[in-house]
Amino acid sequence: MRTVVVACQGGGIHAAFEVGVLTEILKDVERGRFELKGISGTSAGALCALLVWYGLAPKNGAPGSAAEAVDILNRFWGEFVACTPAESILNFLTYGAFQVEEAEIPVLGLNAPVFAGLNPAGLLYKTVAACLPSVGIRKQYFDLDDLLVRTCQHFAKIDWPRVKTRLLVGASEVVNGFETVFDTDVNKYPERRKVKHWRQQLPLTLSSITAAGTLPTLRATEHIEGAGYYWDGLYSQNPPVREFVADDDAPDEVWVLRINPQQWPYPPQTNAEIQDRMNELMGNLSLNKELDFIQKVNDWNRRYKDFAAHHSHVNVRTIKMKEHTADELRYSSKFNRSRNFMDQLSAEGRQVARDWLDRWPNVGCYPEDAAYRNL
Repeated sequence: MRTVVVACQGGGIHAAFEVGVLTEILKDVERGRFELKGISGTSAGALCALLVWYGLAPKNGAPGSAAEAVDILNRFWGEFVACTPAESILNFLTYGAFQVEEAEIPVLGLNAPVFAGLNPAGLLYKTVAACLPSVGIRKQYFDLDDLLVRTCQHFAKIDWPRVKTRLLVGASEVVNGFETVFDTDVNKYPERRKVKHWRQQLPLTLSSITAAGTLPTLRATEHIEGAGYYWDGLYSQNPPVREFVADDDAPDEVWVLRINPQQWPYPPQTNAEIQDRMNELMGNLSLNKELDFIQKVNDWNRRYKDFAAHHSHVNVRTIKMKEHTADELRYSSKFNRSRNFMDQLSAEGRQVARDWLDRWPNVGCYPEDAAYRNL
C-alpha cells in the first residue's frame, strides 16, 4: 500500500475547501486505497490537520478511525462559522470592514486601514471580547482555545505509543526568530526535540494550533510556557513538508492542498489586489522552496545509484481550487465566516478531490500541476 502525507496550506476560511478535500481523502483511507502516513498544516490548515489527526489517533481506550476524523472535522467547522443571528451580524460587520479596508476612493486611489490601530492585546479589544456573550455570540465563535478544548476533549488521553499518523504544525517564534514545527513524533520520542540554527521541533499541544494561527493584527501573541512567543506559521512554513522526507522513512507521495494560488491572471493593480497577492506570495514561496528541494533529491536519485540506495523517490502532487474560484477570492474573504460561503468552498473541495482521487495515480505532479496556465 502506498504511503501518503497531506500538507494543508493556511488561508483563513478559504481552508473550507480543504475540509471538502480531506473528507474525500479520508473516505479512500477508510477503503484502504492508501495509508495516510502524516498530515501537516499552518494557520487554518493546522486546524484541519489537527482535527483529521485527532480523529485517527487512538485515545481514551478507542482506536480512532477515518470516519471519526470526517465527523470531527466537519463538526468543528460547522461550529466555527457564524451560527446565531448575532454571529451573522458580527460576521457581516467584520467582513464588511475588511472589504472597506480593501476599497479605494475613486480617482485618489486611497484606502482606509480599518484595523491598523486596533491592538489585540489592548484594553479596548479585550473589553469588546468580554461583552460578546451578552449579545448572543457563542464563546466558541470568538475563543479558539475554548473550541479546541471542546472538540479535542480527550487530547490528554492520546495513546502515544500506538499513534501511527504523524502531525506537523508550522508556527513562527517571534522573539528569537525560530522557524518552528510542532511535531507529534516529539511527543512519542522526546529525544527528537531539536532547537538548532534558527529552527526548532517541539512537542504538539493544543496551544500549538492557536500559535500557528495567530495573526498579530487580530490576536495577541501566543505564549507557550518554555517554548516562546508565536505568530502565524505563514511567516515560516506554509505548511511544513521538509520534516516528512528528512529521515529514512519518507512517504511515497506528498499531496499539497494549495489554497493560495500559484498564479494570477494579470498583474495586481488595486490596493485590494496588491494586498491579496502579497499574502498569497508569502504563503507560497516558503512552501515552494521545500517542494523544490524534494524535486532536487528526486533528481539526485535518478542520477546517482549510490544516493538512490539510501533515499527514496517522493512524488509531489497538488490539489487546488478551480481557476475561476481562485481568481475571484480576495484576502478579505478569508475572514468571511458565513455558513453559505463555507459550504460553497467545502462542496467544491469534495468535487475536485473526488475527481482527482478517481484518477489517481494517473494525475499530474509538481511543479506543473500547481499551475492554472502554461508559462
